[in-house]
Amino acid sequence: MLRLLIASILFGFASPALADACLIESDDDQLPIRMCQQNISIPPQLFRDSFCQPQIADRSFEVSFMDNCPEGAYGICADARSEGVAYRQSIHYYSEPDDGPVLKAYCEQFSDGSWQSPPFRGAAPASADSR
Repeated sequence: MLRLLIASILFGFASPALADACLIESDDDQLPIRMCQQNISIPPQLFRDSFCQPQIADRSFEVSFMDNCPEGAYGICADARSEGVAYRQSIHYYSEPDDGPVLKAYCEQFSDGSWQSPPFRGAAPASADSR
């Protein structure tokens, strides 16, 4: 439940910089958080100065700006809308796959987004040709 609260807070208050995406990673001793916001329609300065600046009491974060979110997310809320504004972004989640069902529901019901579960990029599947 704490993870959902943190994700919701980050989702509502995060915003990137001059780049098109921002990676937000907790750098304290509390529950690890790693997520990335990919800008779709937010004005660049607003994205930088507001959306990628998480404000959670007693938490600290490192924010890195980049062109695109890194691969490896277990879920993506694509084309999400932040409450109260018409701007769109896609949120990539990396830290806790068990939160996926709750984040999916939040994405679809409150953010007007589309949940995507990227394919697993682990070991190659076994060959169907067994000799």
